Amino acid sequence: MDMQSLLMARRRGHTLHAVENEIAQEKANALGRAGMRLEEALEALKRVRDSLSEIDRRLQQCEDRPEEVDLLREAHAKLVVDLGVLRERADLAHQFLIIQREAVGVRHHADVERCYRITERL
Repeated sequence: MDMQSLLMARRRGHTLHAVENEIAQEKANALGRAGMRLEEALEALKRVRDSLSEIDRRLQQCEDRPEEVDLLREAHAKLVVDLGVLRERADLAHQFLIIQREAVGVRHHADVERCYRITERL
């Protein structure tokens, strides 16, 4: 092999290495984005649950003010609907994270359950 062929082969090797690195970086970024979407969905669930708890607390305190009770019950009903939607969104984000992990070769997902506390948060 002459010098020029050797240099060309070396450049191709560097190019291939650079492309492989870029692919690995994109896989890591996609996995990170999937994790962030799950975390955001779980946090939204927590906020709605906290709001529901606050409404329940306030309902117990204002039984003698019917107009406030009506407003609180209306808000509670809306949040219950929102909770269902958010639970579905979080479940879907969890599934996407598992799929993304599978796509990069990770086959065991117990650490996802531990890290995000899926069962207790959904």
